[in-house]
Amino acid sequence: MSKLSVDQKSVLALINQTTTTSFLIPDYQRPYAWTEDECATLWDDIEAFCIPEGNADAFDPSDEYFLGPIVTFRNDAGQLEVIDGQQRLTTLMLLLRAFYEKFQYMQDPDSKTTFREIAQCIWRTTEFGDPILGQLRIDSEVASDDDKDEFRFILNEGKIPDGAHSAYAKNYSYFEGRVDRFINEYPSYTAKLANRILKKVILLPIEAESQDTALRIFSTLNDRGLPLADADIFKSQFYKYFTAKNEKEGFIERWKALEETATRVFSHTRGNNNPMDELFARYMYYQRALQGIRTTTTEGLRDFYERDSYALLKKEESLEDLESLVAFWDRVDQQEEFSERVNQRLYVLSYAPNSMWTYIVSVYFLKNRDENGNLEEEKFFDFLALITGFIFAYAVHRPGVNALRTPLFPR
Repeated sequence: MSKLSVDQKSVLALINQTTTTSFLIPDYQRPYAWTEDECATLWDDIEAFCIPEGNADAFDPSDEYFLGPIVTFRNDAGQLEVIDGQQRLTTLMLLLRAFYEKFQYMQDPDSKTTFREIAQCIWRTTEFGDPILGQLRIDSEVASDDDKDEFRFILNEGKIPDGAHSAYAKNYSYFEGRVDRFINEYPSYTAKLANRILKKVILLPIEAESQDTALRIFSTLNDRGLPLADADIFKSQFYKYFTAKNEKEGFIERWKALEETATRVFSHTRGNNNPMDELFARYMYYQRALQGIRTTTTEGLRDFYERDSYALLKKEESLEDLESLVAFWDRVDQQEEFSERVNQRLYVLSYAPNSMWTYIVSVYFLKNRDENGNLEEEKFFDFLALITGFIFAYAVHRPGVNALRTPLFPR
């Protein structure tokens, strides 16, 4: 049984667990996406909790404000890799940095104490609790996030880089404005507000023993927002492979193009699969055919691709295959470069009772394409005619995708 460490903690206790505690937003995560509206809701809720009806003395010290779970696992570098909660954790860091910038000019004892505790959340510390400037408690390696350097700059410098328009910059600017307004309205409450954010806003950190366990927990807990797709994990494997080849920038551009095309082509597919997961599913059937796998039970995407430490995703050829495959389905979707009779067959197949035909056609395309990604029209038409009759005959005789797999897989 997988071991879990679960213990609710305040913001201060979570981030400043030890002098070296640090969080990593891994490369397979999605970019930071909170908007000003979400930041406004967070601020309004926290201010109303910490300073009820504008009166700090009305606060009940036994109360706590629950912000949500943070699901992590400790990676090989000893960092807490964030699987769920990256958006709220990132936003909290921006909020704390906005407070820190103001507290550095305050000299009363409460403000100086709060200033020191905020610093311990932003940077790692010495054994005496002094911040080590430049060694942030949080870092981002999100492959598709072009703005992560702005996040680091804001946390380290307390200001927005020239020309910055990222979500990090916009939200930090928003929090700066809200902190300024609060100081003007309630100057004597400022330290109390920040202190209560640090010690009375509660998170539920769930530390799993492995990435896989953390991902399963995330899938169970996540009931809003976008779930982390299998393709996000696969992206990270490609990212590491191409980074090691000094081709990181080129890969990022290729992946973005792949995502854009997949989203356009597969967003309307039945089952509402993540578009990139759909692409990887179609490619999986081709790889199963190459490997001679004839079993009718198909494993999950992650189970298939993680074999041999994701060896399949550490090849240039695999990315090229995916690019070729999504380009093919884009042409199918646009009805481009095919004869009228081929388009008619594809149209009929689109009304098949299940999506098995898309996997079969994907295998055929990848096996029979020429060097330019084209198929011989006559043979492709004959193939489509064959599977059309086969699929619809089975739909009447033995309906259900499992019944269809039994005779098809050996072929």
